[in-house]
Amino acid sequence: MSNLIDKLAAVTATAALAVTFVAAGFAACAEAPQTTEALAGAFSGTDNPSTPFSHDDLVRAAVAARDYTVASNDRDALFATLRSINESAGTRYADADDAQLAAAPDAYTLDADALSHLDDAFCVVSVARVALAAVAVLAVAAAAHVGVRSGRRALGGVLVASGAAVLVAFALLAAWVLVDFNGFFAAFHSLFFADGTWTFSYESLLITMYPPAFWMGMGAVWLAVTAALSAAALICGTRLRKAR
Repeated sequence: MSNLIDKLAAVTATAALAVTFVAAGFAACAEAPQTTEALAGAFSGTDNPSTPFSHDDLVRAAVAARDYTVASNDRDALFATLRSINESAGTRYADADDAQLAAAPDAYTLDADALSHLDDAFCVVSVARVALAAVAVLAVAAAAHVGVRSGRRALGGVLVASGAAVLVAFALLAAWVLVDFNGFFAAFHSLFFADGTWTFSYESLLITMYPPAFWMGMGAVWLAVTAALSAAALICGTRLRKAR
């Protein structure tokens, strides 16, 4: 019986560690406003030269929308920023109240459809944050069990397996992104959102703030963090397996 438990712990540790490496990359994208600010600084507005807003205004709005989506979900704060950028740009919505601004064309604001999508994303992120934290705790507990009960070589095998599995999976995903980014983007969103709730016009403020290049940058950050952790696990695991 104890041998079966040890094997189950090894399998659990391998799977949970792999998920945790992926979650760490997600956290680097979602939990750090600096990531959004840097990528918005590089890409916001690049696909829409007709936008009424300056680059700095778009970056401010992108950071505020990020906070709304993954942190505060404070609509008043978000609309304060939207009003501010319209005032800065001198648009005809510079003096609009929240109701008027919400009803403005989507080139000037985040309309009801955009806000609904951001609210859906907030729900997904809130659930994922708790679930992934629980998986990380499980990964540590299961790995500790393997190390104590089965020894360093067994723990090394877990680290090698989890790191290698994630590196292979992310290499395949990276190839998909390079060949067909739009297809990957659509497939990823279809996992979490209903069809038709996450597509917007290229002239909308949401897409102007977050053009495809922005999301490719996010993917690169996610890939870099996850790959670094997976490679570190692979290296450490290989050394533990060689240890006597």
